Amino acid sequence: MYRFLLRCCAGFLAALLATGVAVARAEPEAVMFSLPDVWPWAYESAEGQQQGSLVELARRLSDISGIPIRTKLRPLRRVIMEISNSEVGFTFLFRSPELDEKAVPVGKVIDVNLLLLAMADTDYPLNLNKLGRTRVAFIRGTYLGEAFEYDQDVVKVPVSSVSQAIDLLKMQRISAVLASDHNILRSIQQRGLTFRDFRYRQHVTGQPAMMYRSVSGSNPAHGEKFAQALQAMERSGELNRLFFGQAGPVSAGKLLSAN
Repeated sequence: MYRFLLRCCAGFLAALLATGVAVARAEPEAVMFSLPDVWPWAYESAEGQQQGSLVELARRLSDISGIPIRTKLRPLRRVIMEISNSEVGFTFLFRSPELDEKAVPVGKVIDVNLLLLAMADTDYPLNLNKLGRTRVAFIRGTYLGEAFEYDQDVVKVPVSSVSQAIDLLKMQRISAVLASDHNILRSIQQRGLTFRDFRYRQHVTGQPAMMYRSVSGSNPAHGEKFAQALQAMERSGELNRLFFGQAGPVSAGKLLSAN
C-alpha cells in the first residue's frame, strides 16, 4: 500500500512538472500583420485560404525570424488607418511621406516600377502631363508618387483591381491605368493576355514597397528581426523570385521581348 501511494505521488509530481514545462514552452503570442486586400498582393481564394505575394512574404518572415505571425486582410484604407493608429503591429505598403510620419519604416521589401497602361490600338501620349482631362484608373487608396497625387488635370478613377481597370480599358471608359508592374504583370497573366494587347510607359522607376511597424502597437525588437530577415531574402534573391518569379523585376524591354 505504501509503495502504491509513493508511485501515485511520483506520478502526480511528474504530471505537474510536465504541465509546468509545457506552459513555460508555450508559443509566444503571434504578431499581427494587417495586409491590403488587393490582388495579387494579398487575397482570399475561393476555398477561403489567404494567398498572394504578401501573405507568402509574411510566412517566410515568420520562418526566418522564428516569430509567429498572424495575418488579416483589410481594405487598403483600413490598413493605413490601423497602422497609423497603432491598432496592429506591422504591414506592407508603398512608401509615402505621409505614412513615414505616422508609422516606422522597418525595411524595404521590393522596388517596383509604376506603369501607365493603355490598349494597343490607341495612340495618345502615355504621359500625365499630356493626358489632359482623360480618365486614369488606379487602385483605390494607393500612393503612386507625388506627380499623380497632386495632379489636378487627369480624372482619377478609383478601382478595386487592375483586372477591373482592364475591363474599363476594353470598354473605352478610361484612357489608361496607373499601377505597379507586379500588379499589372500578374493581372495580365491571370487573364490569359499578353503585353502585346497593350502599350505602356514607365511613370515612376523604383517605387519602394516597405514594411512598416506601428509606433506604439509593435515591439521594436520584432522589427529588427524582420529587417534582418528581409535583408537575408534580398541577398539570396528570394524577394525578387517571390514577387516576379524567375524573370525578375519588370522592365520595358523585358515585357515586350517575353510576350
